[in-house]
Amino acid sequence: MSPSPQDSFADYNFHLCDCGSGFFTPDTGKYQIARVKFGVPLEEVFKNDIPGPLLVLILKLNKEAPYKKDVFRAPGHQGNVKKLIHFLQNGRLVNIDNYSVYTIASVLKKFLRKVPDGIFGRGAEQELFHMIETGTVEEQRDHIHSLISSLPVTTQRLIVLLFGTFRVIASNAERSQTGMTVEALGVSVAPSFFQSCVSDGKTAKMEDVLRYKVATKIMKFLIENFGVSNLFGRDNYEYYARITGRILKVEEDWIFSFRYPPDGLVSRKFCFTIWM
Repeated sequence: MSPSPQDSFADYNFHLCDCGSGFFTPDTGKYQIARVKFGVPLEEVFKNDIPGPLLVLILKLNKEAPYKKDVFRAPGHQGNVKKLIHFLQNGRLVNIDNYSVYTIASVLKKFLRKVPDGIFGRGAEQELFHMIETGTVEEQRDHIHSLISSLPVTTQRLIVLLFGTFRVIASNAERSQTGMTVEALGVSVAPSFFQSCVSDGKTAKMEDVLRYKVATKIMKFLIENFGVSNLFGRDNYEYYARITGRILKVEEDWIFSFRYPPDGLVSRKFCFTIWM
């Protein structure tokens, strides 16, 4: 029996120390919580895996944001945003229950926006901007799959957790009347993923507006196609299911949360849908 999102997330207890991402220091005899560095390359943030505190933030959003209005669009409490960032950077113990999903979403957007050259990297970002305007949908999926597969494993895991969370939020938008459709999410988070669409000056130029529209289009494509075909890669889908506790339902009635069926039983072009 697969764990529910509640069961999976309960293991974290909403505390940043309970995520298995820290280290014991013999000198002090204390357990140190992993720090989340802002404004540095991802390889400096991810030593061996996604830092536990950052993982907990994403999991809280994955669990609660689908039922809240305007998450990722409405700003969080600025004082709490600054406080939480300070705690994350200094490896301080935090009870996540004390922070709203709006504050956490704002912190996450700030983290992504400060990654040098963006989460995809400058070269991959340019590829995405070109890809989204050319080729068929299947060709675009294959191109994105190849691009994502070329990134470090920890970056791939961060990306699949983020877009899986966006997909769950968008899938619940109408049912829960949150207003966070695929379009709304794309507009709200595109600048955090694609730094080249953000204006350098106070006044946006026409080229900035056009790039922003293309960036939004890319975000919509990635959110809408989450779980479709092999866009994010088999290992990443399994990681998402295992970490979040959510179940992915595949055509031909294959349902799995921790592993894929054998290659010969389901073709590469199978289509996922999120099992809500």
